[in-house]
Amino acid sequence: METIDQIQQRLQKSGYFANEETAQAVRAMLVLERPLLIEGPPGVGKTAVAHALAKLFDETLLRVQCYEGIEADQLLYDYNYAKQLLMISMIKDRIHEKIAQQSIRDAIETLDKEDVFWGEHFLIKRPLLQAIVPENGKRQVLLIDEVDKTEKDAEALLLEVLSEYTISIPEYGTVQASIKPIVVLTGNRTRELTEALRRRCVYLYLDYPDKETEKAIVRLHVADGDETYLQRVVDAVQKIRKLPLKHIPAVSETIEVLQLLMATNGDSAGWLNLLAKHHEDHQTIMGADIGL
Repeated sequence: METIDQIQQRLQKSGYFANEETAQAVRAMLVLERPLLIEGPPGVGKTAVAHALAKLFDETLLRVQCYEGIEADQLLYDYNYAKQLLMISMIKDRIHEKIAQQSIRDAIETLDKEDVFWGEHFLIKRPLLQAIVPENGKRQVLLIDEVDKTEKDAEALLLEVLSEYTISIPEYGTVQASIKPIVVLTGNRTRELTEALRRRCVYLYLDYPDKETEKAIVRLHVADGDETYLQRVVDAVQKIRKLPLKHIPAVSETIEVLQLLMATNGDSAGWLNLLAKHHEDHQTIMGADIGL
C-alpha cells in the first residue's frame, strides 16, 4: 500500500493539495473500502476530494446532489413505466390467451410467476445503482454531496448501500456490487447525521486553510501566478475570513482574485466583488480597511 507521502503526491498531480490528515483519511478509506464522510464549512474543498480521486484512478464520477425531500427513486432506482406499458400493449393478446380460462387469483399468480414486467431491461439505474453495477465494468467514484440536507428517511436508504454495497429491489431481487465503488459523502453540518451512518464511514473534517496551505493550493491552480500578487491576495483573504460575514470566501474565490490580478497586470479594481456576496459583507470589509 502507498505511503501517506505518495498519496499526497498523487492527489496533488490530480489537482488537489492534500494535507497529511486528508491523505491519512483517503488511505484508510481505500484500504478498508469504506465510504469517506467529509464535513466542514462551504468552500473548503470537500467535493474536490471526490473529483481528485476520480481523476487519480481514471474513473467515472457519479454525483448525487442531495436536497430536502429527495426520494428513493432519485437515489437508487426506478422503473421505466412507459416501457412497461408498451410491452403490455405489444403482448396483451398473448397474455389474454394464457389467462383466459383462469380465475382472477390464478391469473395474477401466473403473471407473477412470469415476472416479465420487472426485469433488468425495465430498470432505470439511478446513481447508487450505477455505482455498484457499472455498465462499463470499471470501478466508479460516487459523490453524495450535502448528505445532511436529506431527511432521515433518505439517509436510512443509504445504509444498506454503504454497509454491504447491495441494493434490495422487491420486484427484482438483491443486487450485489460487482466491484465496490469509492464513495465520498460531504456535509455542511446543517443537520446532525445519525450515528449509524457515521459508523460506516471514515471521517474527515476540513476547515479553511492556514496562510501557507492556501498559498500552496492557489499555486497548484494558478501555476504561473506572480508570488507578490499571491501574497497580497492570500493575506487579504485570511484577514477577511476573521470578520463577522454572512459569506466566508472560499478558496476558489481566492484563486479568482489572483486570476483577476494576473489578467489586469495588478489592477485590483473589482476584487471585492469576487469576495463580498452580500451588501452587508461589502460594508464590513470596507470598514475593516482591508485592501489589495
